[in-house]
Amino acid sequence: MENQEMYFDTDNVQKQDNQQPEIKNEDTTAIQTDTNQTDEVQTDEKGFSTEELNDPNKIKVTISDTTTPIVVLFGPPSCGKTMTLVRLARYLQNQGYTVKPEKSFRPSYDKNYIEMCNGFNTKIYSDDAAESTKNINFMLIRVFLGSRPICQILEGPGEYYFDPKKPADPFPKYVNAIINSNNRKLWAVLLEPDETNTRMDTPQRALYTQKIAKLKSRLRPMDKVMFVLNKVDETLFVRTPGNIDYGQAKRQVEQWYQNIFEPFKNVNPITKLWKPYNCDFIAFQTGDFSKANDGTLTFQEGSDIYPRNLWQLITKKLKG
Repeated sequence: MENQEMYFDTDNVQKQDNQQPEIKNEDTTAIQTDTNQTDEVQTDEKGFSTEELNDPNKIKVTISDTTTPIVVLFGPPSCGKTMTLVRLARYLQNQGYTVKPEKSFRPSYDKNYIEMCNGFNTKIYSDDAAESTKNINFMLIRVFLGSRPICQILEGPGEYYFDPKKPADPFPKYVNAIINSNNRKLWAVLLEPDETNTRMDTPQRALYTQKIAKLKSRLRPMDKVMFVLNKVDETLFVRTPGNIDYGQAKRQVEQWYQNIFEPFKNVNPITKLWKPYNCDFIAFQTGDFSKANDGTLTFQEGSDIYPRNLWQLITKKLKG
């Protein structure tokens, strides 16, 4: 049974590639953490107001669509959330989906966010890696197939999910608002290979697993969790692009992040025989990064098989 625990069944999912999740629109009440907005508020270079900078519990976000599922990219700072969003957005647009940012997500005083929304396509298609991620502290995009909403994808500041320097900090108000929202949610928890994870040592990774367990205790039965091993190309688990030794990868992740899957253990006496954990595990790569002679870090997107497999798993979980 060990070799069947948490593998991503690409063959089974790819058969369902053209089957999109059915979305039921039953609730149109917006989720707001605060409605006091003004164009005269002083902000920093990333659009945070002085009040928000001084107190994360004052951060204001609004999710206007409270019926379409949300895919939350969850992880510490610099783990690859933004580039995962960039790569997935590129792939989806090339596959005929409409991908557009939700301008109402941040207050109107956040000029940085408005600029990001207005220049969304230019930013995500930039070969300059720094430009693709420059000043992105929040981004909520909506994905449509024709006129039908498929999901929303949220990328937020990693330090408010888990800050290695302040691991005991509780989730701020806006994260709690998302957790408690009526939207079905798929939490994409990003992990990094130990060789590339220079921001967290072993004790900090243990605290990260505790924060994930805390998140798990807050989720409703309809919510799902998937672990995304980012930067898999920097490991020895890749046979060929997309052909991953998932058994070895999962065992190694359990060594890097001890007990990380334990909160998701399946206690059902019957289904646990073929599904030991109530979560999914998938490997991912955004692309390759190279430094030009002028010092610019350039980005070349990797094989489509990684965003394709990730998107197929997302749509599969949204249907479940």
